[in-house]
Amino acid sequence: MNTAEVSDKSSPLIVLFHGLSSSPLEFGYLANILRKNGFRVETPTFSGYNFGNHAGKWTDWLDESANYVRNLQKKEVLPISLGGISLGGTLALGVASTLDNVHAILCLSTTLNYNGWSIPWFRVFTNAGIWLGLGESFKYKERDPFGVKNIQIRAHIKKVMLSEQLSEVGGSYMTLNHIYQANKLCSYVKKNLANVTAAVLSIHAIDDEIAHPNNVELLHQSISSQVKRSIYLGNSYHMVTVDNERETVAYESVAFLNEMYDILAIKKIRKKIISPELQRFLRLEKSRQELNKLT
Repeated sequence: MNTAEVSDKSSPLIVLFHGLSSSPLEFGYLANILRKNGFRVETPTFSGYNFGNHAGKWTDWLDESANYVRNLQKKEVLPISLGGISLGGTLALGVASTLDNVHAILCLSTTLNYNGWSIPWFRVFTNAGIWLGLGESFKYKERDPFGVKNIQIRAHIKKVMLSEQLSEVGGSYMTLNHIYQANKLCSYVKKNLANVTAAVLSIHAIDDEIAHPNNVELLHQSISSQVKRSIYLGNSYHMVTVDNERETVAYESVAFLNEMYDILAIKKIRKKIISPELQRFLRLEKSRQELNKLT
């Protein structure tokens, strides 16, 4: 389990959830840029969700994630932000629908529906496969394009997959049970999106082969957040933290989080103005300015 590298509790903390049957390697570049810009970053892993384990239940994924964030909230000065890529984004939304005081969410290639152009036709038979007892024996192997549009990076990923089975874009396979539990998590989160009130930034590739861009539309139509923004990428596939526009993803994420925490700081300053005399002066000054405009 990775922990924040900066100990100063006055700096904002963001928790990033990696994709299904994967690892925090997906956040190598993004986490580095966030830390360089003053954020503390945690990238937790959970047995049954990360690569190399038998699939756990989706309820366990959500409960462990929520408890992890809840325990951090007890120690933090500032409200925590969340983020995630692919099903990790869905998991972050699930946590935010459960907990209070989540400040902002980075939704990267968020997958509420697996409806991209590379999704295999047999995925619709997932429930039948589970009924037939194929949950652990059937393994869906990752293949070209590995969520990456950049040809050079894709070649590197393919080479790593052959030798190590785990790369910056995830594991070399996932079981049918993983897919089944993922579908369950997506169904739950979609039903509870109205409970999400944190500010949301969605970054999604137009050519995402796993999750069609209409996932962003569904997300923004369903959440109750006052701040919801979207950025669409034109030269990437699903793994936007690794692909051609990873720098855009990182620096747009930094800019969004900085803005959200700046707004929080301004609100805190306003709350500190408790002197009745000062409040009266500010009201009079505002009235004077309005009168000057009329004259």
